[in-house]
Amino acid sequence: MAPQLALAVDRNAGVPVGAQLAALVRAALQDGTLAQGDRLPSVRELADAAGVNVNTARSVYARLESEGVVRSEQGRGTFVSGSSGDDAATRRELRRQIAQLEGALARLPPPPVLAGDRSMSRRDGPTLLSTRDLEAVRDELLTQLGVLDAQRAAVRRRLEQLGVEEAVPREAPRRATPSLAGARIRWIGA
Repeated sequence: MAPQLALAVDRNAGVPVGAQLAALVRAALQDGTLAQGDRLPSVRELADAAGVNVNTARSVYARLESEGVVRSEQGRGTFVSGSSGDDAATRRELRRQIAQLEGALARLPPPPVLAGDRSMSRRDGPTLLSTRDLEAVRDELLTQLGVLDAQRAAVRRRLEQLGVEEAVPREAPRRATPSLAGARIRWIGA
C-alpha cells in the first residue's frame, strides 16, 4: 500500500480539481513518496480523501493510466507503473502506426462481409487501451491488410489466366474523407 498522500485540492484555483489530483500523484512519484509497484488508494478512497466526485477520481486514474504512470488491475486496484516515459512513447508510436494502418484500410474498397463474421469488431463506447491492447489492434490491422493484399493478388492472377484486362485499378481511388464516404447530407434551416 502506498504511503499517505497529500491530496488537498484548491477549488478556487484556475486549474480543474482532476488536473490538480493528477499533478499531485505525479509529484509524489517525482519526490519519491510513491515508488514503482505501490498500490494507490481505490477510486472511492481517492474521491473521499480529496473531497471530489467518484467520477472525477476515476477520470484521474484513467488519465494517469493512459500516460503510463499507473496501471489498473481488475479486482486488485491501481498501482504505480514502472516505465512511464518509455511506455508513453511506445503507446504514442503504436497509436501513430494504428492511425496509418487504418488510413490504408480506409482507402481500400471494403471486403465482402460474411454473415456472422465479427472480425475487427469495435468495443462499445470509448475505451482507454493498454499498450498490449494497442499492439493487438496494430497486429490485427496488419493481418487484415495482408489478407486483403493476398486476395487482390489472387484475383489479379486469375484475371491474367483468363486473359481479361484488369477491371480494377492497381491503386484504389483515394477518398477525400473516408468517414463521410457514401454519406447523404440534408441541410435543414434557412
